[in-house]
Amino acid sequence: MGMNREAVVRTWCERDRQCAVLSADHDIIEGSSSIRALVVDLALSNDAGDELYDACAVLGRLIAQLGGSPTLASFTIEHACAALSAGQAPWAAPARAAVAEGFAAALVEGVRREAMHAWDFPSCAVPLGEAALAIAAGHPSDDDEVLAAWAARVAKAAALKGVRRAVVAGHDRARAALVEALTFVGIETKMSPPVPAARNR
Repeated sequence: MGMNREAVVRTWCERDRQCAVLSADHDIIEGSSSIRALVVDLALSNDAGDELYDACAVLGRLIAQLGGSPTLASFTIEHACAALSAGQAPWAAPARAAVAEGFAAALVEGVRREAMHAWDFPSCAVPLGEAALAIAAGHPSDDDEVLAAWAARVAKAAALKGVRRAVVAGHDRARAALVEALTFVGIETKMSPPVPAARNR
């Protein structure tokens, strides 16, 4: 096909602008030329396969990570097809699905990150007076590396605030990681009884 890639990308972007509903959509459209150019190149090739769908997933993730709208994510491949004069190309439906999956995955990851950050210092701590704290070790991860990194951040922040003693309560793994980190920075720790696991009734 003798299409000009830059012209196709410009047409695609213009069609996306017409459906943009958020100011972030416009910024994303302006800043996504390189991934759009890759999608166009792969769509014009005869054997793109998974590479095309991977590129579409990256575009979906980009839209979500930069605060773009579901509307933009939903229609961008349709606009790409129109710009390519591809109509109902066989790759169009899988490409739309790849954008949607990338968009959804990025949103879920963002929610998980926010949930993790809710357990960072000082959100997880209550001052007890006399340089002491009660700290809730309720971090939801079951990954030892994630827990160790979280505990190290909490311990460092507490030490910088002049904390000398801490009472730690929570689930076994998070509590153990936090006690170890606090002890390492010289904070005396006392553990409350472990939180019992929830039982199905």
